[in-house]
Amino acid sequence: MKVLLIHPPISMTEDTPPLFNSLPLGLGYIASVLEQNDIDVRIIDGYIEGLNREKLSKELDAYSPDLVGVSVVTPRAKQGLEIARIVKDKSPKTYVVLGGPHITALGQEVVTHDEVDIGVIGEGEKTMLELVKAIENGSDLNSVAGIIYQGKDGQVIRTKSREMIKNLDDLPRPAYHLLPIGKYNPPAAWSKRTDGTYANIITSRGCPHSCTYCDVRITFGRRYRTHSPEHVVDELEYLYKEFKVRNISFRDSIFNLNKERIKQICRLMIKRGLDISWECNGRVNYVDEELLRVMKESGCWQIQYGVESGNQEILNKASRNTTIDQIKEAFKLTKKVGLEVHGYFMVGLPGETKETLKDTIKLAKEISPDLVGFTIAIPFPGTEFFEWAKEHNYLRTDDWNSFVYNTAIVETPQLSINDLLDAQKKALRSYYLRPSQILKQALKMRSFNDLKTNIGYAKVLLFSFKDIYRG
Repeated sequence: MKVLLIHPPISMTEDTPPLFNSLPLGLGYIASVLEQNDIDVRIIDGYIEGLNREKLSKELDAYSPDLVGVSVVTPRAKQGLEIARIVKDKSPKTYVVLGGPHITALGQEVVTHDEVDIGVIGEGEKTMLELVKAIENGSDLNSVAGIIYQGKDGQVIRTKSREMIKNLDDLPRPAYHLLPIGKYNPPAAWSKRTDGTYANIITSRGCPHSCTYCDVRITFGRRYRTHSPEHVVDELEYLYKEFKVRNISFRDSIFNLNKERIKQICRLMIKRGLDISWECNGRVNYVDEELLRVMKESGCWQIQYGVESGNQEILNKASRNTTIDQIKEAFKLTKKVGLEVHGYFMVGLPGETKETLKDTIKLAKEISPDLVGFTIAIPFPGTEFFEWAKEHNYLRTDDWNSFVYNTAIVETPQLSINDLLDAQKKALRSYYLRPSQILKQALKMRSFNDLKTNIGYAKVLLFSFKDIYRG
């Protein structure tokens, strides 16, 4: 059986080159498990390859897959369905399977589309393997846990839930060899080196926290599960030697959640002599100076913290379980050890007012990250934020393409759509156009790569907040 896995592009009709591009590791893991079981599999990263209707049609002709699997996040749900339609128009007997957080949250709705045969709920590795084998053997789909599909009578059938993978080391490393690694280039703002290639990896799944806006737990659950330090460093060494990777992004939701584990990973990297520059996502309440120093020694140069708000009441309503004091201390310590630090804020979380927004801008200036982002909060399906917005009739669109961070789709009695957009503009202008901030960035430039990094900052801002300075 031949399986084609697709990561959808931004558009199937327009040539939209990506600024942010990272390896679709979910598909990489699935492909690796299938390969391990002697199943012929390919991956098309439509995002990086600029997949369109014509290219997809040619790929289908050349490969003739028996099953096409599409990874779907909410902003690209329409593109996922368009791919499904193209596949079915070309080859009606080819199975079309959709998975990802959007399907896990709204599979009941998605599988009613004629072009979709099956939806995968939650983690996909074991489910896809069992599904492929069931189709090959002509077995009843009800025997496969973790799927949803429409029966012959039109009734939507959801099979029993699949347990999360307890030991992530049981999974083979992602099928990096099926991805065009040399084409992945992060923004210069997230890249330290000009030599070698770039890759992102994930060393853990799940999150024990309950942030009301976050969709991580939809697919991966609340139980925090990890790869062992040895497994992580083995994977890094493989990327280092086989693909000459020198820039790494750890894309764990909270990389520093288990501090002792991270210290072990860092010490192993040092012991093996891996000359890699890396950055990660961190949480402010899992930081201490010892951890930061060993991270830096092993090659870490940047940490990105989700701050979200400068108002404690907003943080509490979002179930962040962090305090303003913890935020200040984390940024202070990170700067003390000489790491670059980014801070990301959300505009428009439940309870937000014009007054609480002032607190956010004030805190951003006080902690003074090297790069700051002010995104408009988006209520992704499956989150408490989404249910809250629906219940109060605050959602102003049902167009999934609009569920991206540079748009405003939630309107409350306290803040209109225009209020949110104006607040975002004001926050960015008041932060970046300060003489002290301009001087700080200028003084940091010591080389061409530093200049490139600052240009990268500008591109990140212009891409994420298009039209922000217009008018």
